[in-house]
Amino acid sequence: MRDDLPETVPSAHRLEAWTTAGDLLGCWDGTEAAAVLELVATFPGEEGMRCFNPGYAIWAYSADGEFLFDLEFCYRCHWVGVREQGQRQRLVPFDPESVPAKELLARFLAFEPSTRD
Repeated sequence: MRDDLPETVPSAHRLEAWTTAGDLLGCWDGTEAAAVLELVATFPGEEGMRCFNPGYAIWAYSADGEFLFDLEFCYRCHWVGVREQGQRQRLVPFDPESVPAKELLARFLAFEPSTRD
């Protein structure tokens, strides 16, 4: 997945974790944000399916608060929607059973339990 991430990943300083229903789950800043993006970068690829009904999203911001990109994760059909500012979304397949994908899901779920699926 590393090659499919936006070029602005190195500029990301703050990440917001959202449900795609519009609930803010929490934030990661600085080194924690970098660790989350490294997890996403190490997702192994897989053949995607068709539903693309993402349950979680990450919005990335620069240190000065500029929106950089968002990533939407569908753990059912194995796609990550990647959208850079001013661009159309593109879909990248991933293996939801991989260690990094499971760890990211655990990080989403570790936020507010009342907003879980």
